[in-house]
Amino acid sequence: ESTGCRHVQHALEIASSDEERSHLAMELRGHVLEAARCPHANHVLQKCIATLRPQDLSFIISELEGCSVLQVTRHKYGCRIIQRLVENCHARQLQTLVEDLLFDLPTTCRHPYGNYVVQNLLQYGAPEHRHAVVSTLGSEVRGLASDSYGCAVLAMALAHAAREDQVALARALLREPGLLPGMACMRHGHAATRRVLEILEGEEREDARRRLVAEADRLGLSRYGRLIVDGLEARRLPGSGGGG
Repeated sequence: ESTGCRHVQHALEIASSDEERSHLAMELRGHVLEAARCPHANHVLQKCIATLRPQDLSFIISELEGCSVLQVTRHKYGCRIIQRLVENCHARQLQTLVEDLLFDLPTTCRHPYGNYVVQNLLQYGAPEHRHAVVSTLGSEVRGLASDSYGCAVLAMALAHAAREDQVALARALLREPGLLPGMACMRHGHAATRRVLEILEGEEREDARRRLVAEADRLGLSRYGRLIVDGLEARRLPGSGGGG
């Protein structure tokens, strides 16, 4: 099976026309969900998405819409398929798929495979889709900030969302008592914490800095928390020039 899948991938690469590639890809019709979860066939599906014209991928999207989207998003191999679709399809093609993802977004953000799909959507998705994701994240910050995978999603949103959405998300994190120091002690959380300090300005940034400095002893017990403390003390992080 592995050898056969490699042959199909090669055939897609050397096909002489878009029509020939589309004809090869149609062999997957009716088997998309099965292929997405197969350790070998998922590579064929990814190659199809990467080499076919966006309009020729409609049958793949159609077979994944509905309950299958969340199944595939949270699957070891299937998550790669959703990511390739986000990278290669037009926004209008993915509207229903993104709506399906938003249905239980907090759980997907905390999932060991699903979180990569959300991060990918934040990095490569259409502006309207990124905005929809960040709007949902803003009301779920406490649960996300206490989870390693959730923190990775927050860090990606704070890095790639539109500026106004970054500010809104940073403020949502600041509003939750004790959230920033706890997040600063986590692998991905400390990156999100740095972004909060970079995004906020004026009194809001100083408020964030004070909360972190007040928990310096606690942060010092964590490898990642120490990075935040060291950055503030060395004045490498925004807000580290103030008193207190």
